[in-house]
Amino acid sequence: MSWISDAGAGRRYNLRQHALPDFRFSAQLYGTHGRTVGEGWTYPDHDHPLFELNLVLEGRQTMTLDGVDYEQREGDLLLIQPGVAHRSRIGPSPSMTYFCLHLDVDDAVCHGRLAGLGNRLFAADSDAARRLRPYFDALAARADEAREGGADDGFAQRAAALQMLLALAEYAGEARHDGRGADGQAEHANPARPAGERSGGEAPAVQRLRERNALEKRVQELLRAPEGDGGPGGRALPPFRWAGVFSVMIPDRGFWTKPERFWAKVLLEDALAPHGNAVVIVGEQLMTAVLLSDRLAVPPIEEHAARSKSLLEKNLGVAIRLGIGGIARGAGELRGLYKQSLSGLDAAELFPAPGRDAGFVGRIVRLALLMIEADHADPGLTLNLLAKRLELTPNYLSALFTAETGRPFTWHLSRYRIDRAKALLRETNMKVYQVGKQVGYADQAYFSRLFKAVVGASPGEYRSGAPAD
Repeated sequence: MSWISDAGAGRRYNLRQHALPDFRFSAQLYGTHGRTVGEGWTYPDHDHPLFELNLVLEGRQTMTLDGVDYEQREGDLLLIQPGVAHRSRIGPSPSMTYFCLHLDVDDAVCHGRLAGLGNRLFAADSDAARRLRPYFDALAARADEAREGGADDGFAQRAAALQMLLALAEYAGEARHDGRGADGQAEHANPARPAGERSGGEAPAVQRLRERNALEKRVQELLRAPEGDGGPGGRALPPFRWAGVFSVMIPDRGFWTKPERFWAKVLLEDALAPHGNAVVIVGEQLMTAVLLSDRLAVPPIEEHAARSKSLLEKNLGVAIRLGIGGIARGAGELRGLYKQSLSGLDAAELFPAPGRDAGFVGRIVRLALLMIEADHADPGLTLNLLAKRLELTPNYLSALFTAETGRPFTWHLSRYRIDRAKALLRETNMKVYQVGKQVGYADQAYFSRLFKAVVGASPGEYRSGAPAD
């Protein structure tokens, strides 16, 4: 019995009742950061499907919105609407410090109120700036604590952000009902509809952003669900033929306290976007990429990962470690690939190789296994020969086999040869010595001893008792 039917059972003897409509309120912050700059600083033209609030803490800044200049002095707060192209530069001051955040509000009432303000500059002594400044100061304090290594579970940041959002929406509602421009500053307002917005709803770019956020949340739940919990399952994901997973770690903790952390995620998403539906989950000092591909060909995830690593190192100027999870056909395998990618980060430390990208570790072992499969019949196939073909030292290749699979090279070679011998014994009339030669063993006695050690029966006994496939 549901709670609704239980509640409905209490209507008898009611003297009075009332109800409020259900609603869902969701808000998300992006790119919250502060920056101090010197003379000559500029930030190029860009746009995004988010509201932006930019507060100048010291100095002066000139922000250009759709060709209109807004001059910000210390304490001035600028609201920029979604989809509006804007750029900024330092004003006539030796230095300038700003603090800004980007937000989306998935609530028609709050979103509509903020949109109704248009692009608007609130002077430092305005009512709106005075209301919002304490929450900006609280967020800036959280950023300082993070930079200095302070511990925070994030609640204070959430509380300040929600209070700021509600205060701004409340102010917008008051200004609308009063029939006045915000603080009487009509000359600083531009209430034109943001580019790409449709009448009666948010811009398509906003909808796409929310769909992307929802997909990230589903993938995150799938990767990090506790053992034994099925998670959201594959039905929660868009259709795909192949899924690839890899993780990148930036060990420099200082990097994660800088605005470049936001650029890192965008760079990784853009690098993978041509190859499928790319989802990037940001965690503690690392990012995990999940590539969902509907192409027939298996995506070369190792190559995509290695290129992404090079791109990030080149653009961010930081050292990056790479862990390859691999390729899967179903959503149920993603959690295992995620764990494999994390363990790969550790394996990269255990087995460094001069001139070798740690991201190629998984690929090297897979290539070696394919070579074993292709050349197992060659009696001269050895670890030294395989290492030479792969341009590695035998010791390094041996270490990779053990680290990646838990088994040495010789185990893989003998097991593949014995498995192939079992198939020949079941499916052909070849003599035992012929089967041995066919799988790379010229010495029949050695082949028979090895076969019995692995299978538990001699080749003849296995053939007599083996069921036909």
